[in-house]
Amino acid sequence: MSQIRDGPRTVKAVETSIEVIQYLRDSDGSRLHEVADELGLANSTVHQHLSTLVEDGFVVREGDTYHVGLEFLQVASYARNRTKANKVSRSIVRKTAEKTDEQAQFIVEENGRGYHVYTYPLDRERAIDTRPGKRIYLHANAAGKSILAHLDEERVHEILDRWGMPPITENTITDRDELFAELERTRERGYGYNREEHVLGYCGVAAPVTDQNDTVVGALAIGGAKHRFEGELMDERLPEQILEMANEFELQLKFS
Repeated sequence: MSQIRDGPRTVKAVETSIEVIQYLRDSDGSRLHEVADELGLANSTVHQHLSTLVEDGFVVREGDTYHVGLEFLQVASYARNRTKANKVSRSIVRKTAEKTDEQAQFIVEENGRGYHVYTYPLDRERAIDTRPGKRIYLHANAAGKSILAHLDEERVHEILDRWGMPPITENTITDRDELFAELERTRERGYGYNREEHVLGYCGVAAPVTDQNDTVVGALAIGGAKHRFEGELMDERLPEQILEMANEFELQLKFS
């Protein structure tokens, strides 16, 4: 279910609370005994965790069913607006979508995974989940590869060692040497491609966004149905447009 951290000195009680929250999220709400059965814990242990989470607003009880609470909205809002890049991304993502007539996203790397910060419009591509906060593997999409291409090689190896390279679709790159060759091509082009590597029938183009220190802070991406991402549009027009918008993004970061 969840992936508990590999590092030393973790706190078991905190890990358990996180697993409880993740299960409530994934199950769209559950009863106490269902949580206990899923996690292999005693009902009394789960009750203690749920009671604490309810008291602090992170879980809400509706009858016999527990759900993730709205207190997370406050925490999530802070996390999303904590950096300048995330704040700037809202207007840039919207402008990119309007310019390309495709769904646009801003994705950042944190702890070796990619997170959707902003997506516009949200309901454009129903085949893929791009809601804010959605976590993704970096090796299997255009934005992730654009970010990896601008990290040092040691950091990329650390990410791959921790999270692996699972085959999300039959087109996902799962060989490390092949991925590094693709990252080199991505650096040379200045943008990355997603050719049905994350969801079959879905393609995309993304460019890295760097700050005033030339540190990559995320990637600006556009994506859509495969039948629209072909030929000149995929090879020339969309890459030109995403590079133009990524450059505008960087100018706002550096000079605003």
